[in-house]
Amino acid sequence: MTMSLRSSLFCFVLSVFTMSSAMAMPLDSLTLVGVLDLDVASGGSDGKALHFYAEEAVPDLSIYGVGTANNGGGTDGVEYTFPAQSLNAGEHLLLARSPAAMSAYFGACIAEFAEVLEASSAINQNGNDAIELFEDGVLVQTFGDPDVDGSGTDWAYADSWAYADETGEWTVAPMGCTTGETTDASSCPYPLCEESEGIPGCTDVAACNYDSEATVDDLTCTFPGDDCDDGDFATVFDALDENCECSGLPFVPSNALVLTGVIHAGATPKALELYVMDDMETLEQYGIGSAQNGEGTDGVEWTFPNEAAEAGSFIYVANDADAFSAFFGFPATFVDGGAACNFNGNDAIELFEVGIGVDIYGEVDVDGTGADWAYTDGWAYRVNGTGPDGTIYEPSHWIHSDLGVLDGPVANEFSDEPFPTGSYNSTPDAVGEAPELLSLAAFPNPTNGLVRLAAPRPLLQVEAFDALGRAVHQAPARGPVAFIDLSGLQAGTYTIRATGHDGQVGQVRVLLSE
Repeated sequence: MTMSLRSSLFCFVLSVFTMSSAMAMPLDSLTLVGVLDLDVASGGSDGKALHFYAEEAVPDLSIYGVGTANNGGGTDGVEYTFPAQSLNAGEHLLLARSPAAMSAYFGACIAEFAEVLEASSAINQNGNDAIELFEDGVLVQTFGDPDVDGSGTDWAYADSWAYADETGEWTVAPMGCTTGETTDASSCPYPLCEESEGIPGCTDVAACNYDSEATVDDLTCTFPGDDCDDGDFATVFDALDENCECSGLPFVPSNALVLTGVIHAGATPKALELYVMDDMETLEQYGIGSAQNGEGTDGVEWTFPNEAAEAGSFIYVANDADAFSAFFGFPATFVDGGAACNFNGNDAIELFEVGIGVDIYGEVDVDGTGADWAYTDGWAYRVNGTGPDGTIYEPSHWIHSDLGVLDGPVANEFSDEPFPTGSYNSTPDAVGEAPELLSLAAFPNPTNGLVRLAAPRPLLQVEAFDALGRAVHQAPARGPVAFIDLSGLQAGTYTIRATGHDGQVGQVRVLLSE
């Protein structure tokens, strides 16, 4: 459809009105002529799109960018930049969050667009947001007022659209008018589509879904090698084969990552500890999720970034970077702002690889309140040499603190049962063992005499050794907290060694001042 036809299309819309000339478009090579917030069948953001027209040939679209000024908060500048491709004079371009949803809604009209591009999440207008078009970073066109929340204004377009004729005057359809499976079925068909004719479908004879009766390509063509879903959750990399049949490869977990710890220290920090079993070039195939209140799995809620990981290293994912550093004395590896690390001490935790569950703590279909795996204001830690456990929770593979032990202490080391950071041992001879006492905390340090010791496991005895390795003091202990009195000894450095009931040993150096 040429630009000269566009102005004749407005006669059918009786309930729309013309906006003021303040919205008029500048004459430029590329202009914004449509803002869409359609109520499409698939819902969500699928109905959001922007419509552009090439007044003149555009050799390189990448000089143009778009921004959405949300809720009257002012300009956000360029949030989306077009790809480096051309657009001929007189051609229409649709920038859509879901080209497939737009094709289904527009039907034969989709052929009016020479280009249909998939938009990023920056195209997120909600019917009350201004849209800005930039050329080389300079604002050249605006729809709406970036400093005004458009709700209740004459340019609001919720579940509707705004469209500009060839003179640059905008017309806005009534809000909510786009309900219907197609534009023709709505009470306000999109103006560009009024004279569109044809039978939509796949018109490429090489496609798996070629439609010999179709006269308009509706962007639905699929080809061998395209992604698909074979309906089997235990397969990965599903794709159409040479016979256009959908099939995937059986999933075999790499077992390169295992969940080793769950930490719930009140609202913050909430964190997960994971152990890297094998070198990985990237972690991005892994993700985590928390199953809230026994209502079943929520799937992947946070995905690891494209970063490498070395075998034998520990990874900490926390909901608050500052709180984690203050509590543990070292930084978290990654920060998840709350998508997965929002558990409440009664929620199961899942580890996924390529979207398939490979390890778990707790039961996704059970509210953990009162369960033996609850960890409110406490922690759970994996037994050495166990895991990953797939999708079945194995209670014998975990040890737990008492509830509430992390509620109050300003740091992990001051807890009656400190979380045993970095204690997991994956070697075969460690199978079934409790984590080693690799972290024995002493306070105050330096000290004038009395020292408070804290360990992640119950202690049997504590000993002090001088710089020459001679035992200078020994005392029995009960529980994970013990005291040793160095009063009467000469000033200097002493090694405090603690032995647990499980035979594991930890030690820490303490400076005794004069």
